[in-house]
Amino acid sequence: MIVNSSTTKRFLLGKMNKLAALLLFFLLGLHAAPQLAAQEQKPGIFYRITGNGLKDTSWLFGTYHLVKSSFLDEMPAVKKAFASSGGVVVEIIADPAEAEAVQSMGMLQNQQLSDLLDQPFRDSLDAELKSSVGAGLEQLNQFKPMNVTLTLSLVHMMKNQAALLGKYTGLPLDAWFATKGKESAKEVKPLETLRQQMELLFNSSPLEEQVLGLKTFIRRKKEMTGLGDELIKNWFEQDMRAMNAVYEKTLQVSGEEDRLIKERNINWMKVVPQWIQQGSHFIAVGALHLGGEYGLVEQLKKLGYTVVPANPK
Repeated sequence: MIVNSSTTKRFLLGKMNKLAALLLFFLLGLHAAPQLAAQEQKPGIFYRITGNGLKDTSWLFGTYHLVKSSFLDEMPAVKKAFASSGGVVVEIIADPAEAEAVQSMGMLQNQQLSDLLDQPFRDSLDAELKSSVGAGLEQLNQFKPMNVTLTLSLVHMMKNQAALLGKYTGLPLDAWFATKGKESAKEVKPLETLRQQMELLFNSSPLEEQVLGLKTFIRRKKEMTGLGDELIKNWFEQDMRAMNAVYEKTLQVSGEEDRLIKERNINWMKVVPQWIQQGSHFIAVGALHLGGEYGLVEQLKKLGYTVVPANPK
């Protein structure tokens, strides 16, 4: 389907709020959702937090940002833990006014994307955009390279995984927890602002590095999407170790630094311990923030908390 320039821009700007919390290669693909193991509780996506002087149990749940909230019907223990918690912690709280104000952060100023590209890559990118988005480089010429990469990631995921994503209805998981928390008169606390997320995505690396990332995605698209398939499969299987392995491999393939996970986790740990000491909280963040050396699970354990996998059923 061919889309005119203004329609394309409205579509892509409308997606930027969603994209702000998404990792580059982790939105892609799953052909079927495997059955979850019912017996052994290995490191997964749902944890109970106790100990270290806590009077009330808190909970940690790793989301997949584009899965809709009806998925939680398959996880009654998660919904029960959420209902019993006094407070809710999410990555961001949606603010339409802020979203409007930060839209331009994904756009180039006083130059065009084509100015940053050599002619052979302009041609290959133009062909990819026309094939995937329905609009060529000319229509997306004001977008920063990272914005184009994220857009292509989203488009490929939506195309390849329409059946899976269409299976679930409602709000995206993160938005559901924030919305239901407010409706239930719980205190909903954001770990960061949308502006901070957009700054990290679009302004934390030079345009030259963003171009290299875009080239990597185009030239190694099959490998990138394959890693995405692996990751979402691991998410549905609740296999945090496998998710971490895929993430490490993705960093190697993309050449990216660990800005989207490690640095943000370090910042989040400046406030999370304070909040859970104040009372029971349900913490819902992207699943990749949970595992690994700098994951929230390990960081909380280092502070003396008991963090154990919980059965979401």
